[in-house]
Amino acid sequence: MVTVAHPYSVLVVEDNQDLAMGLRHLLQHDGYAVTVAGTVADAIELVRAQRFNAVILDLGLPDGDGLVVLKEAHHLDPSLPVVIVTAHISADRTVGSLKEGAFAYLTKPYEREELRHILHRAIGVKELAVKAERTEYLLNVSEERFRSLVESASDAIVVADHRGLIVSWNRSASTLFGYADEEAIGQPLTLLMPARYRHAHEQGLARIGSTGKGSEIGSVLEMHGLKKEGAEFPIELTLATWDSATGRFYSGIIRDISARKKTEDALRRSEKLLRDIADNTTAVIYVKYTDGRYLFVNHQFEQIFNLTADRIIGRTDHEIFPPEAADAFRANDVIVIEQNRTMEYEEVAPHTDGPHTYISIKFPLCDHTGRPYATCGISTDITERKRIEQIIRAHEEQFRLALTSVEMGMWNWDLQTDHIYWSTQVDRFLGLSHRGLPHTQNEWLALVYPEDRESLTRSLRQTIDQSDATVTFEHRVIKQNGGFQWCIWSGEIIRDRDGKALHMLGTVRALDPREA
Repeated sequence: MVTVAHPYSVLVVEDNQDLAMGLRHLLQHDGYAVTVAGTVADAIELVRAQRFNAVILDLGLPDGDGLVVLKEAHHLDPSLPVVIVTAHISADRTVGSLKEGAFAYLTKPYEREELRHILHRAIGVKELAVKAERTEYLLNVSEERFRSLVESASDAIVVADHRGLIVSWNRSASTLFGYADEEAIGQPLTLLMPARYRHAHEQGLARIGSTGKGSEIGSVLEMHGLKKEGAEFPIELTLATWDSATGRFYSGIIRDISARKKTEDALRRSEKLLRDIADNTTAVIYVKYTDGRYLFVNHQFEQIFNLTADRIIGRTDHEIFPPEAADAFRANDVIVIEQNRTMEYEEVAPHTDGPHTYISIKFPLCDHTGRPYATCGISTDITERKRIEQIIRAHEEQFRLALTSVEMGMWNWDLQTDHIYWSTQVDRFLGLSHRGLPHTQNEWLALVYPEDRESLTRSLRQTIDQSDATVTFEHRVIKQNGGFQWCIWSGEIIRDRDGKALHMLGTVRALDPREA
């Protein structure tokens, strides 16, 4: 006995229980009645016993080829739309399934929204086919339901006969193109398309008329539509065709994608902006999937490690770096993924001139569920800074040992920040309370005897510009009793590998006028 299914029922043929359950929940949420089969045998039994509005079919089933289900379904109901959802991407499995009569195909993993739209279109096309075959009969209850579905669709649905003349369309199509029903029905489809598409359209109609085949049938096309007032706009078009007792008919599901195109343009601009930023920084920037495969690297990464992007993307650290470095990188990445938070590491990477030390900020990139799918790293080379820090520490230790037995102070001028640090003895030489706070060049000059400020400023500027390593400055300061004493600043300049002055540091001693 043949049972009658829900008016909008879907058969899901999928042997993966997790995927089948996910599809069931998705479609039931959208209001469909869902039946699930996990084998060819079960699926054939169901299509013979029930009436479905659409079938979602996996080709790789445990007891046979899913195409057997497709053939049996079309034998029982030629207008039944079958949407192939499969991991197979070879032409004989995808294009081949369309030749066997599939409505459309999606490859796993598929986008849920795309599946929704294709299923919605499939059901709409099936109902349109039923209507075209029954135009000579009175509208019945099922046709009213069909009209409700089609008229409520946000996408435009247009049906044409074998001559390419519009025989039916829905309210969304009228709104989209700007024509009233009486202005469009009976007119050629070329009414809705820019002139540049019309010749190809007419050739396609002729080819289908002579061969019964069309390369665009079942495909999703991007082109442009033409409104009544003459404005073009981008559209997404899905075509289908079927034969009935009254002839061949064509249907098109049309969506205005103007908003999507604007969004895509914005995304492209954003991606270019981010790429430009990433490629014009001295930091090394990279993104790796959770399994360690590189997804993105910036230009600095390529330059430093003398590799092009095509030799990096898709590979892991163990395929690029020596084992010790790769192990360390991977271990840090795993912690970021497991703890799902930003971490900071000091890492060592091999360079052509030897190991370099980096400060790496690594953070997870998460999907819409909050689950990490990749890690992003921004690494800054601090090798030079560490070298200078070691030099400074060594000098400071030497100074500290020397000053324990001598009445001297110590100073360190960071030329990058303009902060001058000096010991408490120097505060006493300059008549300051013991603060131990950093000073600036201007604050230092304010403590100098007025008549010595210009010469001290000139000496400072000349010393920085010259290549000499040692420095000596002299100036007077006013003492509390109204007299003055000389301060002699001695030391050396610390420069980077390019000769740029980074620090001045050394000792300060005070002489009264008699010693000077």
